[in-house]
Amino acid sequence: MRTSDVLSGVPGLTVEQKEKIAAVSKNIQLLADLGYSDIVVYCRVEGGVLVVAAARPNTASSFHPEGIVGQIFKEAPLAVTKAFKNGAFSTKKSIGGDGEEIEVAAIPIRLDDVVIAVMAKEWRLRENWRPSEMEQMYIEAADDLMAMIGAGVDMGIGFPSSKEAGDGLIRIDPNGIITYASPNAVTIYRRLGVEGTLPGQSIYMIGLNESPVSSAMEDRIAVSSEITEKGMTVAKRAISLIENDRLKGVVAIVGDVTDVRAREQQLKIKEATIREIHHRVKNNLQTIASLLRLQSRRMTTPEAQQALMESVGRISSIAVIHEILSQTGSGTLDFKEIATNINKMIQTGLVQPDKLITIATRGSAGKIPSPMATALALILTELVQNAVEHAFEERTTGKIVITLKRRGNMLTMEVSDNGSGLPENFELNNYGNLGMKIVHTLVSDELGGSWEIAGGNGTKVVVRVPVVQ
Repeated sequence: MRTSDVLSGVPGLTVEQKEKIAAVSKNIQLLADLGYSDIVVYCRVEGGVLVVAAARPNTASSFHPEGIVGQIFKEAPLAVTKAFKNGAFSTKKSIGGDGEEIEVAAIPIRLDDVVIAVMAKEWRLRENWRPSEMEQMYIEAADDLMAMIGAGVDMGIGFPSSKEAGDGLIRIDPNGIITYASPNAVTIYRRLGVEGTLPGQSIYMIGLNESPVSSAMEDRIAVSSEITEKGMTVAKRAISLIENDRLKGVVAIVGDVTDVRAREQQLKIKEATIREIHHRVKNNLQTIASLLRLQSRRMTTPEAQQALMESVGRISSIAVIHEILSQTGSGTLDFKEIATNINKMIQTGLVQPDKLITIATRGSAGKIPSPMATALALILTELVQNAVEHAFEERTTGKIVITLKRRGNMLTMEVSDNGSGLPENFELNNYGNLGMKIVHTLVSDELGGSWEIAGGNGTKVVVRVPVVQ
């Protein structure tokens, strides 16, 4: 569950209090990763304490199961209970849900001097464990940030996580002097051409763009940006550390995202190329359709003209697919949009000027894969063309309705008209119309579906096909 959803159901909290808890909770993943611990935010409710936010560390094992947000516990860890009661930082040993002994550090979250929640840092006690210098610096950074939260200092923007593979940490004092750099941070700065040992150097004198750190120093805010220089793209996230309303320093988290951004750029180029190909295919198909349309005007027999115009419709329906693909570049398409475009095309190109025949589309089929959309577009074209040509031969007005339905993975397309209906003794298997043969092949062989046709007050064709993603 989302924190906002859980908070919306907590009685007794004002809108401002809920906003404060949500703002604090947006950085708990950062704290969990830096502190090698679970971070849990509790609110008091009737019957115990409610977990409104929780983060499991990516850097250590968690003893909390996933999905505890929204759960009510009758008893909170002792440190959490004391923090609620005394309104002060508390640390106590406790027993976790799996029976293991854990350490809990709890900090009250206040608004206008009222304790509205408690944030707890919870971690397993490990015998004979001595954290390395890097681990100790990460833990200290997490503790400093939690102390800021306890003092009511807003960390600013939310960082979803901190410790992706390859990320490094830098501590900087109020004068801009680097006091610590993790091995990963040193490696990244080496690649950027920084020589010598980082600790002891001024962050402003190493010859790189350190605007996030400068902004965090000067404005006392959290800053996140990506900087490209010297052939690398580096994600830099800087958080000012405030203690007793004074700047204590800055924690900076750096990560080399050069390869990630290069892959994203390659993907954008590939997508643009594919869209351009679809655009050119669409243009070529439209050119072919135009040539066939010109040729049909030179035909002296109605049968030849009709055959060429049917081919124009088939080619144009495929062009509609490529037109949409050239705009979206997506492998899935909204078939209602396709059906609407095909109907407009047939209305303009096939309906005779002296007849008033309307073509409407109802319902929705959702998004379907482009190969399936192409086959369905051809099926729809054949059915609508057939209705336009044969249903209203002795009438000047009529209506054709396409109804789309989607239930789970089954798509149903109905094409109905209020025309003259089917001929007497009509047998689909004996019907030699090329268009119906195309429909049968596409529905049965290409899409693995079924179809049926019925007469009465007009004609209705029902096509059912499975949607295979």
